[in-house]
Amino acid sequence: MITNGVAQKASPDESYINKLRDELGFRNSDFVIGTVGRLLDHHKRVSDLLVCLSCVIKSVPNAKLLIVGAGPDEGKLRALVNEMQLTDKVFFVGYQPDPQPYYSLMDIFALASAYEAFGLVLVEAMYNKLPIVATRTGGIPKVVLEGETAFLSSTYDPHGMAHNIIKLFRNPELMTSFGDKALARAIADFSEDRYVSDVDALYRGLLSERGII
Repeated sequence: MITNGVAQKASPDESYINKLRDELGFRNSDFVIGTVGRLLDHHKRVSDLLVCLSCVIKSVPNAKLLIVGAGPDEGKLRALVNEMQLTDKVFFVGYQPDPQPYYSLMDIFALASAYEAFGLVLVEAMYNKLPIVATRTGGIPKVVLEGETAFLSSTYDPHGMAHNIIKLFRNPELMTSFGDKALARAIADFSEDRYVSDVDALYRGLLSERGII
């Protein structure tokens, strides 16, 4: 099997990151949990992240949730934010053709998907040295390394996800270790160069078997 290749994008300009932070009202002391994806809740389960956040803020009152993406369930999710009295904790920034700058605002990347074939956003987060908290479903356990770059929990288990986020928050050295290992894994296993090399080797092997080269 040849796994997907994901482009590694250049780090955004620090002044632009600071501008985004100011626009959102984030302080340096804030602990930002981020997610990126289409707001289709039966798939991405952002509603579970809202429940997760409500648990996290009991132990981490400076926690905030940054949601990058748009979709048909945005209205329902915004209503849920109001119902849960999280309006000062949750930030919707809509669809972003280039989400790269927003990864730079995050301390942890979270993905609560009910199912996921691959999870390209996981690799994007890994390129940004983000520790990951996600669900143990589909291709996710094949992208991250559980216990080394990510903590995984069962699907539909926001409380388990909250436990993992708090565990990382309380151990900054572990967060740094997860982030460093995530970057190394993304470069080694999911880069464009690795993908092109693997495809090239596959076709050369097939042509060689048939005596064409």
